[in-house]
Amino acid sequence: MNSLGGPSEHVEGKSEPKPVVVWVDVCGVVNERYLLIQGWAYHPSHSDVDFSLTLIEEGENLPEKIVTAVPHTVIRATRLDVSKHFSCDAKNSQWGYSLLVEWPSSDVPSHEKFDLNVVAADTGSFPAKLKPFSPLSGEDLFGHCANWRGEEKRKLKRVLYKSMGGELFELPGLRKISEEQLKQQLNWHWESLLCVPGRGVFLSGWLLDRQRNLSAVVVRTSDGSYSENLLENSVRYPRDDVLEAFPGRSDASCKPGLYSWVEMPHLMEKGRLELVFVTHDGAIYEAPFEPEVVGSDITFASQQVLVNFQVEDPDYKDSMQNHVGPALAALWQHRNESLSDPKVETLQFGEEIEVPRRTLIVPLYGRFDFLLHQVAQFSKDSDFDDTELIYVLDDPRLHNEFIPFCHDVANLFPVSFRVIYSGRNQGYAGANNLGARFARSEKLVLLNSDVIPSESGWLSRIERKCQFLSDVGVVAPKLVFEDDTVQHVGISFAKNPSFGDLWFNEYPGKGNPEWLLDLEDVSEAKAVTGACMFIDKSLYETVGGLDESYVLGDFEDTDLCLKLRKNGYRHYLIANEKLYHLERQSQDLFENRDWKFKITLYNAWQHTVRWGGVIEDLMR
Repeated sequence: MNSLGGPSEHVEGKSEPKPVVVWVDVCGVVNERYLLIQGWAYHPSHSDVDFSLTLIEEGENLPEKIVTAVPHTVIRATRLDVSKHFSCDAKNSQWGYSLLVEWPSSDVPSHEKFDLNVVAADTGSFPAKLKPFSPLSGEDLFGHCANWRGEEKRKLKRVLYKSMGGELFELPGLRKISEEQLKQQLNWHWESLLCVPGRGVFLSGWLLDRQRNLSAVVVRTSDGSYSENLLENSVRYPRDDVLEAFPGRSDASCKPGLYSWVEMPHLMEKGRLELVFVTHDGAIYEAPFEPEVVGSDITFASQQVLVNFQVEDPDYKDSMQNHVGPALAALWQHRNESLSDPKVETLQFGEEIEVPRRTLIVPLYGRFDFLLHQVAQFSKDSDFDDTELIYVLDDPRLHNEFIPFCHDVANLFPVSFRVIYSGRNQGYAGANNLGARFARSEKLVLLNSDVIPSESGWLSRIERKCQFLSDVGVVAPKLVFEDDTVQHVGISFAKNPSFGDLWFNEYPGKGNPEWLLDLEDVSEAKAVTGACMFIDKSLYETVGGLDESYVLGDFEDTDLCLKLRKNGYRHYLIANEKLYHLERQSQDLFENRDWKFKITLYNAWQHTVRWGGVIEDLMR
């Protein structure tokens, strides 16, 4: 016997392959139903070997011996002690092994009923002598890995965690350490911990672990449920401020920044949460934390999710798909579900139109002075004699000033209009959908508050032209800026080279002088803008109106157009009808990459996931 416990002889020779020398260090049972066999197999003449584990069943009640292959997972390890014993210079050869078997019950057969063989190509198989299976505590489990490298220990824990889940961290005998002891090995700080009840947790901060002492960081709930390992399910990014604060703790290529969306559907609003840190030698530090529970106002929470999202990162799509996107979707869904049905307030100004021919819906957010300019123009237009005009106030901050303002406007201009107020901000899509619910006509016109007609009669003229069009979905006029350069003559789609396969809305001809574009009076468009769109109410309701899952108003108009196009409808531009759109002309979507741009990127990602195939067909 030798210092490793195995045989000391091994075959020398140059002409024939050396046989494989096999030894078993431990045969254990973990948590009553996981079998762990650990040892080493020295195979210098073979680059690798296979492991065969079988169960032998025989007895009086069986007509013949039954041999069954036992499914198992193999983890290999370096075992420098084995290399040293055999005077082998192959320091990276993996002689060590661990076999993990998930047994279907706590009734584990005797070790004598198992056969373990190491199979080497062209040489045959080499049996290993198993030992009796004995219970393994947490300390025993990781103590046998003392000669393993750090990454190999982490791999073992990953395999154990994949099989055992949170049971791994509940093993008796695991060594508990304090925060002070752990911070002798690494440093960390959490800057944001957001809890979205019933959905999950968003964590962001930094972690500096130069020696890679950690093998896992998981979230544990009060009911004993565990998250995935954050070290494997997170986004890492550079943090120069952290590296400067801890000089010499890591090299310049280190990425201490970390954020992760942790999906936990069973998460309760007031449940206790813990972060469990696990070192590669099996020590555990448990850190209780109180996350910020997200309410119905998700603006600040959205900023926290997006603040460290690196749009220039080549892997930004993975970050969006696995972390940023699910976190924002969870926030938005939680917001919508946490809001009870609004108590809608309606106020009529001027004499109500008894049988309106059409309903014009105008959402108001941030400012309301455009209402005065619109109503002044509408007062000169006879089309408004049978038009139901609805203003949806979507900004509670404006309510107290807005209502007196409406009384003043009504006294100045003889235009009938109604104000609808839900008491909260519902977003662009929600505000239009609310207005559509209260519309009393069968034709809808969605209009932005900063869109002003160039002349009277535009509503009836566009409606007359619609009568001669086929399969009508949405119709829109030409929109120009106040200097008569083009803002909208239909919407197309394009990919920005910086963002791979994401489709963005593109406005052909935008910024060009109006006279420069040679446009037909009526033409089909791939999609049209929501700044001014005509649609039948029944059609609008059939497809569910504007989709309210887009954050802060983006892509809802093209989403509606694509929904309708998928159902066989077509969209049209009326180029000889012109309205002014007082939108900011100098804004470049891709110049200012603040959190609002990141919201646009999220919406583009969501839009592409949903409609990418339809857009591809359109753009062929």
